[in-house]
Amino acid sequence: MLDRELFEYKNYGTIQIDLDRIMKEKEVTTYELSSKANIRFQTIQNLRKNSCSRIDFEVLAKICYMLNCKVEDVIKYVID
Repeated sequence: MLDRELFEYKNYGTIQIDLDRIMKEKEVTTYELSSKANIRFQTIQNLRKNSCSRIDFEVLAKICYMLNCKVEDVIKYVID
């Protein structure tokens, strides 16, 4: 039998991407990151605007490598 709580609305928080801040701190442009990491320009733009619903692990690894940062520097879990 299914638990009714599974069907009730719950606020689980959100995932936020902090790429824009990191790129500004490191003085890296979208074009530069895109060309050096071989990531689509539009993908980086979407991540900078925090307007994406998913991120590929390979893209995340490339970003971390190129910006010399950790995953937790790029992605934040925020409880509302």
